[in-house]
Amino acid sequence: MNKCYILTTVVVLLLSCQTKKKEVKDDVQSVLPEKTVKRSVGTNVLTSNDLPKIEIKVDNEFRFMGQFNFQILASSDEYPKDMQGKAVAVGERYIFAQVNENRSVDKLFIVQFEGFLPENDFIYNYDFSNADFIGENSYRHNTWFYDSKKLAQENPNGEGAKTRAFLEERGYVLEDEFMMSRFVGLASEDRKNEIIIFYLEMLNKTTGISLEEYENSISDEKAESIRNSFIGRSRKSFEIIKG
Repeated sequence: MNKCYILTTVVVLLLSCQTKKKEVKDDVQSVLPEKTVKRSVGTNVLTSNDLPKIEIKVDNEFRFMGQFNFQILASSDEYPKDMQGKAVAVGERYIFAQVNENRSVDKLFIVQFEGFLPENDFIYNYDFSNADFIGENSYRHNTWFYDSKKLAQENPNGEGAKTRAFLEERGYVLEDEFMMSRFVGLASEDRKNEIIIFYLEMLNKTTGISLEEYENSISDEKAESIRNSFIGRSRKSFEIIKG
């Protein structure tokens, strides 16, 4: 495994995602569709009645921490000039965490529902030819190791920064460096909606090494072993009961 190549790819993916998705305020009611999708969490089961209709059982090691809404602005050359700075999509994040007695976060589990607004023609144009089925839906999978705090500082309006702030405002402590396993699936046949499932661990707390050590000091074999074990844990952290 070429860790430098993977790191370069990851940085491009993260920066592209963060550039495309800017958040400017918590009150997004002015851009939400008239019919709001009903979603709820009970006994660690997240239920969505549409977009997509799904029930996700989150492992009992996690505790539901809450939910927040966000909006996405056109902020890259993927969008026409007359759309720049305007809201093109909205989303919701449901946050679960494993927290120790010192209120330090060990792991995070996040489900994000996201959709382009009905008044535009944008879609999520992903290739699912090599995706795996989980439940009744196929999901693209990616992993990366990154400095969450640094990215939050660089883009304070991004979903990652909002998530850090959401937890820190409630007195929880996060490490700077994360490991992330991400599952992306379509949430409607017209490709205007998606669902993203994130599983995250604090890098040093789990592995005992820093991001710099992971990228530059350990062998490719050890890095691959860490990554594969992490993916295995991420796949065991949830079960799709329906949908």
